[in-house]
Amino acid sequence: MTYTFADPKEWLFQIIPDIQSQLWEESQVYPNPSSCWCAYLNKVALRGFTEWIKSEYDMQATVWESSPNVVAFWQFVNGTAILLNERRIVLIPSEAIEDSELEVPQEWVDIPSWTADFYLAVQIQPDEGWVRFWGYTTHQELKALASYDSEDRIYSMDARHLTLDLHAFWTAYQYCQIEDIQASIPNLPELSTTQAENILQSLSSSTVFPRLKLQWSDWGALLDNEQYRLRLHQQQQQDSSLLDSSLVNLSAWFQDIYEDSWQAIETFFNSEHRTLAFNFRNSAGLSDTNIKRAKVINLGTEIEPQKVVLLVALISSANQKVAMRVQLHPFDDKYLPSNINLALVSESAEIIQEVQSRIQDNSIQLKLFEGEIGEYFSIRVSNHENQITENFMI
Repeated sequence: MTYTFADPKEWLFQIIPDIQSQLWEESQVYPNPSSCWCAYLNKVALRGFTEWIKSEYDMQATVWESSPNVVAFWQFVNGTAILLNERRIVLIPSEAIEDSELEVPQEWVDIPSWTADFYLAVQIQPDEGWVRFWGYTTHQELKALASYDSEDRIYSMDARHLTLDLHAFWTAYQYCQIEDIQASIPNLPELSTTQAENILQSLSSSTVFPRLKLQWSDWGALLDNEQYRLRLHQQQQQDSSLLDSSLVNLSAWFQDIYEDSWQAIETFFNSEHRTLAFNFRNSAGLSDTNIKRAKVINLGTEIEPQKVVLLVALISSANQKVAMRVQLHPFDDKYLPSNINLALVSESAEIIQEVQSRIQDNSIQLKLFEGEIGEYFSIRVSNHENQITENFMI
């Protein structure tokens, strides 16, 4: 890695392509693309930090609960805890373009055995090949000054409350007393064996992101116990639903990697599907999309088919989100059959929006919606007799 200093108060280094490839390969052991990406970002941040302090300060950092246990952290929570002599430091990597805030998962703040003395903000731009350490805060400051989002279980610290001089970090590291940087937090209730087993069972074969499915006290207590944490990790690794090839990986579409059943809409631009091709070319809202793929769905039977075409179009966004437009078209007719439902379903099985075809509708579509990298959702197509669900991960 090559280190440069655009600002003498921060650390900036470039990622050598060979190291990028190596860290990416090491991250492929995780059970889903979201975990793989989280692991990759944390490996890059960890590599930069450990090499930096070794070369500049001749200090050896140890990853807290190192391999194989660290795998479980990255599978569920962003961040890496490092033991540096008697201090614990948590690196929080982010791809956010603006360094306006530091977002720390609640696990690193409110689980007593996980809390750190210092939290470092790490900005990573993989495509541009650099990593930047730009600010830090303490556990006490996080609890006092950060805003807490109970839905995402995130502590967000505005940049104006962070210390932006990394030279000051080393002074604080050496001389601050524990009572000056650690806030007092309550212990989590211990889980009985029966409670833990019931919780693990409830999370079995579930595509719902587990950290947000449970109440905080149960989730925090589960992770706080090394045995239960590893059980959950192994359970998720073996969960066939997370590894199901039917799960459509939309992030891969931006890399020109597509599932076989999802075809380019140009595939339908022939004389046999002249009406469908015309509908695709003239569909509202598709002109500004980056990627468009379509799949033929049969809501009938082999003897009496009722085929429709599900179209998914993607628009990349600068704020690390992806906008999506979903449409339904007739396959071999001018109009859709009436009373076909098209629905957007959340990972917790909640219907977010739904639309139904009427007589002589040549297409129907959902309202444009956005999602973040790693999110799950489903698109459900149904009539009175049948229902087909397509599962997606951004």
